[in-house]
Amino acid sequence: MLGILAYLYIPYQNSDDIKSFIDSFGAAAPLAFIIICIVKPIIFFLPSLWLTIIAGTLFGPWYGTLYVAVGGAGSTVVGFYFTRWLGRIWIEQLLKGRKRLLMVDEKMEKRGFKTIFTMRLFGLPWDMVSYSAGLSSMRFKDFYFASLIALVPTSFIYTYFGSSILNPLSLGFIISLSVIIILGSLPYVFKRMKHEKP
Repeated sequence: MLGILAYLYIPYQNSDDIKSFIDSFGAAAPLAFIIICIVKPIIFFLPSLWLTIIAGTLFGPWYGTLYVAVGGAGSTVVGFYFTRWLGRIWIEQLLKGRKRLLMVDEKMEKRGFKTIFTMRLFGLPWDMVSYSAGLSSMRFKDFYFASLIALVPTSFIYTYFGSSILNPLSLGFIISLSVIIILGSLPYVFKRMKHEKP
């Protein structure tokens, strides 16, 4: 638990420049935040998790979730097509004659919606998931709608965490942190259960 808290809190403490930059736009700060979210897969390379927490700090959980959802929807498109246009040809060459890699690519194509939704829900790095999907053969429609469905609830959890991060004894902080810990632990639980099956 302490490790997860440090992972979330320490980068937040070191993100004052980002917070100050966004806040400097005044009334246009929400628009600036959304634009940063949309272009970050190809320009800023900022962790989406930190930006979501910052949104909670600057705008509160409700507006923060709205701005993250809008920015994340745009970021999803940019990250996917950025790698599909630039990297897909290279991936196709790599897959030739490599059955194992080809099976992974085919799995993403056939079970893309479920795979992306699970990865998003469990909090894997947002842009890395977009890059991976763009390099695969999966349909954009499956990728995009799976991302959107997972985007709103996870954004609310992290913006709520961000809005209460300076008050660690509050009920909101405790609940949001607990949900984050549970979601972060589920992949390990499922993996262990899978290995323990006879």
